[in-house]
Amino acid sequence: MLLALICLILSFSPYIAFAQESESIEIRANACEKMISGESLSGARNRAVDKAVFLGLKNVPVLAQDHALFNDHDFTVMIYRLVDDFVEDLTSKVTKSDENKVCVDIVGYINPSNIESVKNEFKKTAKSHQTDGTDLTQIVQSVDADLKLKPQNMENLALVYIEPFVYFNGKTSLKYTAYLTEKLQNNAYFFLTEKKDLADYVITPKLLKAKPETLDADHKRIQMVVAFEITGLKDDITTVLQNRFLLYGANENQNDIVSRLLEKLIDAASLETSNKIERNEQKKLEEKAFGHTL
Repeated sequence: MLLALICLILSFSPYIAFAQESESIEIRANACEKMISGESLSGARNRAVDKAVFLGLKNVPVLAQDHALFNDHDFTVMIYRLVDDFVEDLTSKVTKSDENKVCVDIVGYINPSNIESVKNEFKKTAKSHQTDGTDLTQIVQSVDADLKLKPQNMENLALVYIEPFVYFNGKTSLKYTAYLTEKLQNNAYFFLTEKKDLADYVITPKLLKAKPETLDADHKRIQMVVAFEITGLKDDITTVLQNRFLLYGANENQNDIVSRLLEKLIDAASLETSNKIERNEQKKLEEKAFGHTL
């Protein structure tokens, strides 16, 4: 009788079953979503499925015990990353459907190694965020301190050409090309040129993805991916990649959210790109001065 009661309780709550430590974790959960005016049944069902998988994963012990290591936003984004990329063999069943709401039960599986991989990735991100309050001047000074040699005159500066910023639909943006140009100006190691054929390095900035999604009536999420392709560092193209998920309220201005996030990714990619070019130029100066790199 007691066993039957326990089984009955579990059937109405998110739960996770472990077979062996090396095997996948089974996720079972249920959730409901309200119908939105004009929305199809499949749209509401997809939101209910996402919500159920999210609730199931959120209760996985190996994730729940580490919740304190992240702020609520980062923890939620991490769960959605697992939902989007690593839940396998997901099946869902509609248990209730009317003009007001849709309810589903889901069953899925996730490999513990994927959980650990994503957790470690987000732990590194959380640590890097601890430097967000550091003054930018201090960061630049710290980087400069690591660079032993610098060009002594303008003739020794490398030339960098910036291609127009390209969206994933093929259109270009003068606004973000100018924004990127401003970020890369006044560098001690390179000078921006308008003549591509004279350039030592060519940077091709691209927005690869900007995908907003409605999670529920109150929340939305966007994934944005920016890539800078750099020629001149090696024989082949070097790519600097920035990928972010951002949660925001359904009542927030989406255009403002997209613009701020894109500028943040350009800032991060610009800094990484500058560092790569600077270190490459430093190696050239060391070879010239000492016959080898330091």
